[in-house]
Amino acid sequence: MRVSVVIPTYYRSLELAECLDSILVQTVKPTEVIIVDDTPIEAIKQLVEDYGVKARMEGVDLIYIKNPKERSISIARNIGARIVKGDIILFVDSDIVLNLDYIEGLMKTYREHPEAVGITGWIKNPNQTQVQNTRDYFFESPKRLFMLFHNSTDSCGFFEYPISLTKTISCQRMVGANMSVRRSLFDEFAFDENLKGYSYWEDALFSGSVNKKYTGKLLMTPDAICTHSFSQEGRAKGSVMRSIKRRNRKYVLAKLFGARGLLIFGWQNFGLLVIKLIGKSKRVSFITDEAL
Repeated sequence: MRVSVVIPTYYRSLELAECLDSILVQTVKPTEVIIVDDTPIEAIKQLVEDYGVKARMEGVDLIYIKNPKERSISIARNIGARIVKGDIILFVDSDIVLNLDYIEGLMKTYREHPEAVGITGWIKNPNQTQVQNTRDYFFESPKRLFMLFHNSTDSCGFFEYPISLTKTISCQRMVGANMSVRRSLFDEFAFDENLKGYSYWEDALFSGSVNKKYTGKLLMTPDAICTHSFSQEGRAKGSVMRSIKRRNRKYVLAKLFGARGLLIFGWQNFGLLVIKLIGKSKRVSFITDEAL
């Protein structure tokens, strides 16, 4: 199986350089890396040109595409997916760094699970091992109750992500920062291009839609590990970001679950208010928008 990597980016030159460095030293190299650029200046194009020789020396085609449409990570991912040559499309955010054997582990999982239509690696950040020792651990039960995004162990539901992963598991939702699918899946699905700009939850809508048809055939594996810097470069800030998150969350929940999704949206908002009030009373620093 051949792997094509698609990286949408908006600014983030430094982060993209680190991402490319981690890809070009993989124990199993991808066939190609496609950069789809939403940046209005030439910085990313120049960076890709600078990496061209290094990529060719590693036997990897490095391709630069300027997004000709409105800025949107959904649009950028669809553009990359339409031109890939590989059998597997690996979508990676520009602020991700892959472990040395990430692609090797991913391919191993596809061979062991031929029924899988999509596989995501596991994001393991340095601070995750200390999460249960922080005061925010107090909020894990309320977040679960209100169907907010929360931590789990060896489980990946639509509203949860494993803080510890010891085996390959099925998942209801893949995180777009690192997710792979069989190329043939794009004969049936695409990222929703109604989600513009900072297309928050576009990954949830895409993978949730796939999971509805291919239940149990989306997997997460600890054999493909990466870290995520959560770069703030190119992201909206403050009230603008909160507005985007609420709008997109409502849209995605309604698209996936219909009227039930709108009930979930209301329940989540009530939960966010409750958690904020508890946090204030306990003087705990807790950014509730990031829980979603």
